[in-house]
Amino acid sequence: MKRRAIIYIRVSTDEQADKGYSLQYQKERLEKYCEIQNIEIVAVFKEDYSAKTFNRPEFTKLLALLKKNRNLIDLLLFTKWDRFSRNAGDAYGMINQLNKLGVEPQAMEQPLDLTIPENKIMLAVYLAAPEVENDRRALNVLVGMRRARKEGRWMATAPKGYKNARDENNKKIISPSAEAPFIRWIFEELSTGVYNVAQLWQMSKEKGFKCSKNNFWNIIRNPAYCGKIPIPAYKDEEAAIVQGSHEPLISEELFYYVQDILDGRKKNVPTKNSRKDELPLRGFLICRKCGQLLTGSASKGNGGRYFYYHCRKGCNERFKAIEANQLFIAELEKIAAEPEEIELYYKLMEKAFKENGEDKSKALYHIKVEIEKNRERINNAQQMMLDGQLDASDYKDVKRRYEPEIDRLVRKSMAIASMDSNYKKYLDKGFGLIKQFAYDYSRADLATKQQLIGSVFPEKLTFENKQYRTNTMMTVIWKICSNINAFGAKKSGTETFDAFQSHRVIPLGFEPRTPTLKV
Repeated sequence: MKRRAIIYIRVSTDEQADKGYSLQYQKERLEKYCEIQNIEIVAVFKEDYSAKTFNRPEFTKLLALLKKNRNLIDLLLFTKWDRFSRNAGDAYGMINQLNKLGVEPQAMEQPLDLTIPENKIMLAVYLAAPEVENDRRALNVLVGMRRARKEGRWMATAPKGYKNARDENNKKIISPSAEAPFIRWIFEELSTGVYNVAQLWQMSKEKGFKCSKNNFWNIIRNPAYCGKIPIPAYKDEEAAIVQGSHEPLISEELFYYVQDILDGRKKNVPTKNSRKDELPLRGFLICRKCGQLLTGSASKGNGGRYFYYHCRKGCNERFKAIEANQLFIAELEKIAAEPEEIELYYKLMEKAFKENGEDKSKALYHIKVEIEKNRERINNAQQMMLDGQLDASDYKDVKRRYEPEIDRLVRKSMAIASMDSNYKKYLDKGFGLIKQFAYDYSRADLATKQQLIGSVFPEKLTFENKQYRTNTMMTVIWKICSNINAFGAKKSGTETFDAFQSHRVIPLGFEPRTPTLKV
């Protein structure tokens, strides 16, 4: 009786390029074999897919055909066993499944009669060899990629804001793409503390940045944007972060500052906010009854939409947003400083900046010494472990103790080193703002308004009887504006401001006054 067969031919793209396999070559060999052996070919299935699993498009169709048409064929024919599978465990399972369907899998160039038990030893060899080859190839790729990462090269698909490219030595690198400005904007906005992550994700989408919410979280946690390459742990090697060879999109100081905000180590205010121009105070106002944050919304009436601030907890706390906004600006107008006071504090701040600049090199030197001491401690512990004087677990404890400290000191030194020496432009901008705070606030856009509120009021505001109250205000504003009587604040005159007090003033003596040196 003439046997009937399905021919299965498979090749992966890299095999076709590197080893000279081809679908057409296999097809011709199998057709010639069937002609000589008087085997009828029922169908031909061609596959360009990896054989690591049987989850392959054409093989899935082949299996569905066999299940639907039992007794259709007697033989599944391929050239070698590695065309059938490169996973021994999966292969044995598929052979049993085919046998139950009345189909015998057979390799033309490696024929085996599997009814003879001893032949299963050869089958194991034929199936294990390609699996070992796959595992060795995967291991070589893994080792090669780890080596490249340690050299500072990004080896995966470029993250958003970058594109895959090659350097002058034809090695893979990543370089900034057209999306790079979005990444910089995202980190800069996160560092201000005005918007939370969900709000920035929505805002970035409105700006044209295409990104899923999960990927957005991956972006703001990815050290690649500050020029670092993360290396995952592998066997005895611990996870590490190395300096990358690519161009950073943001500074390390900005990246780690944002990480501190996300981890709760930095105050990120407000925690909830509004993006409606009519509700700039949402996220800064608290209910005078329950102490919870007020929200805001619009109501329709009299042919228009009217906005209100109100409590979520059912405290009946509700007032018109337009009135509250106008009264807030009126309170800001009370924040005033005499020109002489502004000039005095400007000079004191200028002097403080100059002294800090002189101390910069000293601070960097002391930090460098501390870093070297901690590195020496780790090296000494490693040597003691190699000499058998210290257990491996104790050595790991030493590393866990001092490596985070080294990382903290490095970040601190980078922050100090990156301090802008052109401090006058910041002083001019800051003191210019104090001179006309209410004016600048009333003409600012929503984001700037909320930045100004968050920077001046570290604690929330309460609105009651058409007046605002707050427990604290930014210290510098409090000190400079001696006539301040806004937001329920009254200066007691008993506080000190040691940061700007001169330590060179000669004391006036005891009461009654005694003669002193002339100042």
